[in-house]
Amino acid sequence: MLGPVQPTPYDLTFSLLGIPVRVMVTFWLGAAVLGWNSMQLGLPYLLTWIVVAFVSILVHEMGHALTARLLGYPPRIMMYHFGGLALYEPHRNYTVGKSVLITLAGPFAGFALYGLIRLSLPVLVNSGVIGGGLNPATFAVSQLLFINLWWGVLNLLPVLPLDGGQICRDVCITLSPRRGTTIAIQIGMVAAGLVAFYFFQQQRTYAAILFAFLGIQNFQELQQRRYG
Repeated sequence: MLGPVQPTPYDLTFSLLGIPVRVMVTFWLGAAVLGWNSMQLGLPYLLTWIVVAFVSILVHEMGHALTARLLGYPPRIMMYHFGGLALYEPHRNYTVGKSVLITLAGPFAGFALYGLIRLSLPVLVNSGVIGGGLNPATFAVSQLLFINLWWGVLNLLPVLPLDGGQICRDVCITLSPRRGTTIAIQIGMVAAGLVAFYFFQQQRTYAAILFAFLGIQNFQELQQRRYG
């Protein structure tokens, strides 16, 4: 989301389940900034956060990518400072239904990981992997649960370019081909403003700034569409 940067020779590249993945250098910096508060607990916790963010975002993008491939659209994944992108060319009988299915697959991959970890908690506790006070393993599990549940929920809000915003746009275009995108942008502006206000009230500054930024971005897009 929010505009990828150009690849560099220093990026990490690999293939996962036959899907090409590129992790840009800026991803690690972005993850470190996002999880910097964990540095208060020590460097091992910041490094743990970075790994957790990497795994969670990769699972999310793999959900998109595997579904796209299942529907006949060869995908690739790019991870960068603002998160990740599952890229594919929509051709050969591409429909709104397929678009929505591919979009939903990302958050629901995260929800599936959340459910798997929840089901595994008794085993993790009984085996001594977690529990007995704060340690990097316990921290990793708690952050995996938090990210894959709550980031997934927030990502489904009808705010472009989040997954929920893309679904909202698909639905709006289906109902109103001429004005659908404009309507989706307007919905995104209102939703982003309300969510930003809520997070400011709750003193969740980072989340508030993020949604305020998304609201401004939607407003600028609306102005561009109106006035060129």
